[in-house]
Amino acid sequence: MRACCQFSGLWLWTLLLGGLTLLPSARSASAVDWLLFTGGFHPLAVHLPIGLWAGTVLILIVGVRRPAMLFEPWLRGGALVTWLSGCIAFLTGLTLYLSGTYSDTVKPHLIATWIFLVALNLFYDVVVKGAGMKKISVVAVGVSIIMGYAGHLGGVMTHGDIFAEVPWQAHAASAEPRVDLEAAVLFEGDDRTVFEAAVYPILDEKCLLCHAGRRLRAKLSMETEEAMLKGGVSGAAMVSGNADGSMMIERMRLPEDDELHMPPMEPFVTDEEEQLLVWWINEGIGQPVSALPATFASFVKPAEE
Repeated sequence: MRACCQFSGLWLWTLLLGGLTLLPSARSASAVDWLLFTGGFHPLAVHLPIGLWAGTVLILIVGVRRPAMLFEPWLRGGALVTWLSGCIAFLTGLTLYLSGTYSDTVKPHLIATWIFLVALNLFYDVVVKGAGMKKISVVAVGVSIIMGYAGHLGGVMTHGDIFAEVPWQAHAASAEPRVDLEAAVLFEGDDRTVFEAAVYPILDEKCLLCHAGRRLRAKLSMETEEAMLKGGVSGAAMVSGNADGSMMIERMRLPEDDELHMPPMEPFVTDEEEQLLVWWINEGIGQPVSALPATFASFVKPAEE
């Protein structure tokens, strides 16, 4: 069977992959465990299509510079293996989404990845039809842009938005520190951070039963700010400067009978505690306790405790 027919048949598989995103999230603990186990291979699988596509683009660049040489078979092969590895990456990421441990922020990443697979189909078809290196190059640029955007969305979930902490913003923030004068007087001489003095006690009571030491559900530790910014298999627990877009706040705001509500059992986070956590994520990460607004002073535990 001709290669064109073989690959054209994969359009159907691409459409089926996209349809899998409509499946309901898992509800049983056993199903969640298996989905998380399978999804644990996603960090490995996600780098394969990136590297393979980069190699395909390099072949294309050489082909543009040396048009007399026959590069179409290499381009077809590169597109095919990139598509296959992209399917693996998509499916392992999909299992994490179906486990229900991710917020809906993962869906744009999945959609962008699926569009990348569609674009790879188009690239292959253009190569097979012998459209010429110029047209092939234009499609390749489009595929690369889509791949880059999909990768950016994945990176935001895992590491936070890099544009939220650009150097000039960090310098501006340090040049004009926001300090509550009343709080500065209250906590004079206290060299602890907001996290140590006020946030950690809340997490210790509400979250660390499942997210500390060896008890790391979804491989998420909430013992330090760094660990929460890094996150677990579901991505970062919080995004610095964006409390509303942070998974820990999204989970706290779900109805208490929702299986994804965190913490899953009493004692739940109170409205006042949530307000403190929102302020901390937006403005207080890494800040000294003197930066804490006086309205939250009651949450500060004495240093000797």
